[in-house]
Amino acid sequence: MSDALHSTLEFVIHGYDCGYGGPLRAFALVNFLQEAAGENATRLGFGMDDLHARGWTWMLSRLDLRVDRLPRDGEKVFVKTWPAGTHKLFAYRDIAMSDAEGRSLVRAVYAYLIVDIAARRPLRPESIFGPVPPQPGDPHPVPDFSYDIPLAVDPVLQFTQCVRGRHIDHNGHANNAHLVNWLVDASGCGESLSALRVEFAAEALEGDLLAAARGEPRDGSPFGGDIASSSALAELRCGETRVARALVGRR
Repeated sequence: MSDALHSTLEFVIHGYDCGYGGPLRAFALVNFLQEAAGENATRLGFGMDDLHARGWTWMLSRLDLRVDRLPRDGEKVFVKTWPAGTHKLFAYRDIAMSDAEGRSLVRAVYAYLIVDIAARRPLRPESIFGPVPPQPGDPHPVPDFSYDIPLAVDPVLQFTQCVRGRHIDHNGHANNAHLVNWLVDASGCGESLSALRVEFAAEALEGDLLAAARGEPRDGSPFGGDIASSSALAELRCGETRVARALVGRR
């Protein structure tokens, strides 16, 4: 289903998406959202192939996500997405997942960069959108979205992860879904996930050894008690380079 700027994709949740018994895992969740985003961008004429033809690409930079309920094995879900304007170097994308009865499951606001592949530097969104970026005027599904992530207090190493060939996407680095998966694993909040903010800071390349650490916010749960009863901070580092960090809320 779609209109001028919106697209809706249907997915069925399988056992391998949720660990055979648990709710939908973060890895599958963000893959569903990513697939819907890609389909919508392609239909509107600025998908990956369109950008690659010009030597450019999309790279996800930040996300703010809220979980109203995680679906389970056998459920049918619908992911609706649309471009949501720009701010400085960011191109915003709104995403909403609902169940078969139309009830909200997950809501998110993504912030992408348009990157010159050869120079590895971001371009202004006007490069592809022109002076008036597509924006249907819908309210953001996360009205108070923010990409602020506090620093962790005394982060503790949880595990190390080597980036393998299976983790690499068409941009030549570990796909954001794998990074999110490792961040959520490090946080310990997976099955009770209620909110997620992620900042992707650097590329993780094949062969990189990432250290996944967990820490606590200094001042309780920054999401607020109605969204998360507690929060954890997680980060991925390759040596001294921070690859990604996340604020993860749990019920």
